[in-house]
Amino acid sequence: MDENKTMQKEFDTQLQCAKTDKRALNTLLHDYMPFIKKCVADLFYKSQSKADNLTDAMLAFAHSVQTYDPDQGSFIQFAATVIRNRLIDNIRKELLVQKRFFSFSVKQDQKNTLWENSIALQSYNQTEEERNLRLEIDEINDEFAKWGFTWTTLLKKCPKQERSRHLALRIARTVLENADLLEDTLKTRQLPINRLADFFSRKALEKYRQYIVALIIISQGDYPYVYSFLPHHFIKEKYT
Repeated sequence: MDENKTMQKEFDTQLQCAKTDKRALNTLLHDYMPFIKKCVADLFYKSQSKADNLTDAMLAFAHSVQTYDPDQGSFIQFAATVIRNRLIDNIRKELLVQKRFFSFSVKQDQKNTLWENSIALQSYNQTEEERNLRLEIDEINDEFAKWGFTWTTLLKKCPKQERSRHLALRIARTVLENADLLEDTLKTRQLPINRLADFFSRKALEKYRQYIVALIIISQGDYPYVYSFLPHHFIKEKYT
């Protein structure tokens, strides 16, 4: 019993921390990914993209962390409701787009109205979430411009092979964990290639410079939504 109380207390502390710390939030997202995927699997409409649904579910989970109140009961039940409501809303929109309407009796229609009202009251503002994500992407693109590249050019410079991506992630993590290297990078808006060349291939540093810098910018800035899409092993290895 005492052990359960201790575990619950530790979880409550982690949850509270995740409300303001994006690193803690991403750790929570990583730890609960099987739960999030199960929510998606339990409520999936055949014409939808599984990848898009998973993204929506992750955003919904992040929002449930921000809005959860212990008085509402179990966090897992609350998060499951928030995720389910968002996915249901997606299905309803899909049906509207495809004009798949069904005939209901008056009584059934009344029941549906109550059901929809219940969902509306429990769900969060999806439009606001999507707006915040778009704003972050625009803000990051403005920051990228100060470093001499954009999202478009970055996509062309991303490493294609897994081995190359892991190397670029290691380089970015090295900069983030070294105060002098990080300060030098942020101050000059240039990757300190000469200093890093003592540890990594100069060719790789030059080739993947934009990708490495992008990781550093997103990790250092206040971009919780975009940050949640960084490779999970990069976040895990850096902060665990």
